[in-house]
Amino acid sequence: MLGLGQDGKSEKDIEKAMSYFEKISDKDPAAMNAIGVLYYQAPDVFETDPVKLHGWGGYKRDVKKSWKFLEKSAQKGSLHANFNLGALHLDPTDKKNFSLSKAYEKFKVAAMQGHTISSYNVGVMHFLGLGTFKSC
Repeated sequence: MLGLGQDGKSEKDIEKAMSYFEKISDKDPAAMNAIGVLYYQAPDVFETDPVKLHGWGGYKRDVKKSWKFLEKSAQKGSLHANFNLGALHLDPTDKKNFSLSKAYEKFKVAAMQGHTISSYNVGVMHFLGLGTFKSC
């Protein structure tokens, strides 16, 4: 959650945001998606830079939890979760899950639900022949 600190600048409180999302996540695919994104964006367990750790509380990057929450959200119909799963399939550091064809499929599902950036990604992937057949 972003709020204003005493200096008038925005300040994040991930612990507070996560507590809200966790309370409603069983019923709300958007909350599940948010939790998945936060677990993916959280600082690495080895991170020591106080600037990068600020606002995250005790949360550390957990890719397995991220996938779990995003997949549950996608199963409940979240177009944003399908887009995020497509993006995660393009992460070259995740050798187990990297897949152009799976990324294409997730982007295609989100595009069919009306997700604009996913539609663009599907078009680019067709144009370049990444994860699908090449088609101009």
